Amino acid sequence: MDDKERIFKAYLDDKRQSLQAPLASVAAYTESLLELPAIAGDSALLADAQRIARAAAEILDVLQVVSTLSVTSQTEISRLRHDLRNAIGLVDGYSEMLTEDCDAADAHTFLKQIRHQSRLFQERLDSFSLQPTESAKVDPIAAMFQSFKRGIIRDDKDHLTGSILVVDDNDSSRDLLAHQLQRQDHMVIEAASGERCLEVMRSANPDLVLLDLVMPDMNGYEVLQVIRSDEALRRIPVIVVSGMQDEEGAVRCIDAGASDYLLKPVNSTLLRARIGALLETKRWQDREREYLAELEKSQRFIRKVFGRYLSDEIVQRLLDDNNGLSMGGERRTVTILMADIRGFSAISEQLAPEQCVQLLNNYLGVMTEIIQRYRGTVDEFVGDGILAIFGAPVSDKDDCDRALACALAMQLAIKEVNTRNRADNLPEIAIGIGLNTGDVVAGNIGSELRSKYGVVGHNVNLTGRIESCTVGGQILASPATVAAASVEVLTGKGVAVDLKGMVEPLELAEVLGVGLPYDLLLESVQNQWQAIEPPVELKLSLMAAKQVAGVGLTGLLVAVAGEQLRLRSTQSLTLLADVRLEGLSESCYAKITDKQDDIYTLTVTSATASLRDELSKLPTLTS
Repeated sequence: MDDKERIFKAYLDDKRQSLQAPLASVAAYTESLLELPAIAGDSALLADAQRIARAAAEILDVLQVVSTLSVTSQTEISRLRHDLRNAIGLVDGYSEMLTEDCDAADAHTFLKQIRHQSRLFQERLDSFSLQPTESAKVDPIAAMFQSFKRGIIRDDKDHLTGSILVVDDNDSSRDLLAHQLQRQDHMVIEAASGERCLEVMRSANPDLVLLDLVMPDMNGYEVLQVIRSDEALRRIPVIVVSGMQDEEGAVRCIDAGASDYLLKPVNSTLLRARIGALLETKRWQDREREYLAELEKSQRFIRKVFGRYLSDEIVQRLLDDNNGLSMGGERRTVTILMADIRGFSAISEQLAPEQCVQLLNNYLGVMTEIIQRYRGTVDEFVGDGILAIFGAPVSDKDDCDRALACALAMQLAIKEVNTRNRADNLPEIAIGIGLNTGDVVAGNIGSELRSKYGVVGHNVNLTGRIESCTVGGQILASPATVAAASVEVLTGKGVAVDLKGMVEPLELAEVLGVGLPYDLLLESVQNQWQAIEPPVELKLSLMAAKQVAGVGLTGLLVAVAGEQLRLRSTQSLTLLADVRLEGLSESCYAKITDKQDDIYTLTVTSATASLRDELSKLPTLTS
């Protein structure tokens, strides 16, 4: 190893250690974070912290490649930056979520340090470049091109060969050219006339044509004109070989489409050079056409696959944009839509697996079509849940407007879904939709072996919590979404809720409609309240994360209106809490949606046909 190599290696080792230092700090702080009771005792928080640890460990492993770089590794540097930015984006995203979700002060201290070290790493990564030595000053694009050319150009001993058509009405001239070409290992095809030349070109598709000008039936100019007007033949290069030393004639041949013009007798060395150059050019052109054909095939495949998740417009914009798929770890402002079937667990218990799948397909098929119509991105399906994004991977100024209109269109389309369900002898469903607007980290999440494009961050979690506050047929939106809308938004009664990760109660707006250009309005369904006489005593159990969190509560059922119940209770109940009701012929689940003094309004979220029948037959008096 000479002095220059030792100096360069020492430089790379120093850069690697400079990048490793903040990552080692991230790993150390994360290890301390994992040991905190507040983190270790919460499975969700623990999982996010472990993701940070894994991302930091992966980056440390990847950094080992820095020591193997050379002064010409510009392409490797670009790929390395891309991969490292993806990974450090995960550290930022999950640390931000933990900061929002965890209230422990000591956890916040460690997370602050993790984010600081992450920023330090990113600054050093952005400034990292190969040492500016004399050999590194070469333009990286030119260096890459030279390296590529070296890989495909053969040595002089192994020059390019091909099938060559020799066209000449003079037997001796034709034999001479054929002999010269065969000595150069070309396969030779002969034709004695212009018409025969065209027949052979269409049947044998040679790599190159040597064409004489003076022939009795069709002269060389006429043959050139036919060749250049025929789409199947015009890509084959033609060298005119003529005994006429005529500059004007040579120009006419080039204008007519000839690739070159040589005088008889042709020097074999010159002939070899001209043919080699044209064969190489043709093979590049053939490869380019093959590449374009494969590219078109790939684009058709991409349209077919991504068309299930994205609108045709977004797919085309991604295909047209050279950077359309380089989307790792960037901050985006998006509007997030989450939808869920109310009471799906209870519904699925009543169905065979095949029926459950059919019900989901009826629902998801209609909803996906609507999301694509409003140019949203279906991020994922989780059981009966839908997560859609408006603003990534392609953003527009009307992202929020389209998300609001999409949510209303989805609620209106439940009629169509239930029509299909009735035709398939399946139960009717109702969905709740939550909307939220804010910053997220958007990018490719996963590993080199398997990844998906998605979004992470506090605002994704917040959207899920907003959606959990809804009842069937309802749309709730955060203040950020209502504020970001440029269309007129019709809202109903607001409700303030305490949500995990929020310091202050969040005032959610019930979305009832949007104005032009969408002009969508939810149908108003108001059932008449019927007073229950005598009232029915019910037992209530508070639910948390689909588990019973509190028992021993009671109330009197005093009125019903369809699947809405009025309950009198002297005990304090939390607005928007989920409860399990017992006291009727079968237990059911409901959400507390309103309170007036000691009267609570509950909306049943898992009503079966028999329960609806029982509620309709309770002894009532018109209120």
